[in-house]
Amino acid sequence: MSPHAATQSDIALAAGVSRSLVSLALAGSPKVARHTRERIEEVARDMGYRVNVAASSLARQSSSIIGLVLPNLRNAFFERMARCLNEATSQRGMTLFVTVGSEDPVALHRAIDSLLGVRVAGIAMVSPWLPAQDVVAVGEEVATCVIGRRSPGGRIDAVHIDERAAAGLVVAHLRERGASSLVYVRPGTGDGASRLEREIALADAAREAGLPLAVHCCADEAGPIVRAAESAHPEPLGLVMHNDVLAIDAVAALRAARRGQDSPVLIASYDNTYLAQREEFSLTSVNQPEPVMAARAIEFLCQRAGLGAQGPLADDEPARSVVLAPTLAIRSSSAR
Repeated sequence: MSPHAATQSDIALAAGVSRSLVSLALAGSPKVARHTRERIEEVARDMGYRVNVAASSLARQSSSIIGLVLPNLRNAFFERMARCLNEATSQRGMTLFVTVGSEDPVALHRAIDSLLGVRVAGIAMVSPWLPAQDVVAVGEEVATCVIGRRSPGGRIDAVHIDERAAAGLVVAHLRERGASSLVYVRPGTGDGASRLEREIALADAAREAGLPLAVHCCADEAGPIVRAAESAHPEPLGLVMHNDVLAIDAVAALRAARRGQDSPVLIASYDNTYLAQREEFSLTSVNQPEPVMAARAIEFLCQRAGLGAQGPLADDEPARSVVLAPTLAIRSSSAR
């Protein structure tokens, strides 16, 4: 390969690491292990790579593109979030570039690398399926904000709802409707940090309400787990689904159940998407204020990228967070 032709993505592919790790290593970051940095530097030398810090910095500051990484396109909440982010960027005269990371870590890193390759001004990640250290590494290279998840630290800003407040709303409502025990069904894969935080919040709320809580994880289809939970709990049951997509599976699975009015299964879920509002599902669901979340996320990205009149934030500016209050949209899925 001719001198100066290689890119950081080429080096990452040759070294078998992520592009973010290559960027950190070539910048001399102490966060990269010495032997890993030396191996990456050796590959870079062999490929004739030369770092042009000035050009990279200029491109970042002049870019009008914000990158968005979605886990998948199956969840209506992700689609709604993308639409709100697009509106927020458009209001600033900017463009949103959307990629789908999928459940495969390799594909997810490739999606992020593609955004870094076009030198976006910042990256928004909705419930990213990445370990904390990988998200922090991306934030070392470009302004980054996570949505629907706490900040993992570093320079990663975050916008999310108050999970403890949301859990309190759900548990109090189900208890008021007569549930004497609770079951929480969560996906087996996905953003582990978000899943764990929601599970802990629900466990605390259930304990404070004096209700037992069982936790089950499911694959892509929640029907088998829901049917098993319904069979094992003849008492009035509060069924909390991790999101509206799984809650729809629960509605379908429970239609064949023979439950009396004195022993109902009451369903509540999260995200309050258009699916929850459809008459055939009519899901009680936690509402997340997507337009507000999107506006604050874009605001954070622009501030950290230096796109405002005040210039970029200092490199040592710590992670910032916006925690928004949730509301509960009550519908017939939680009626006796």
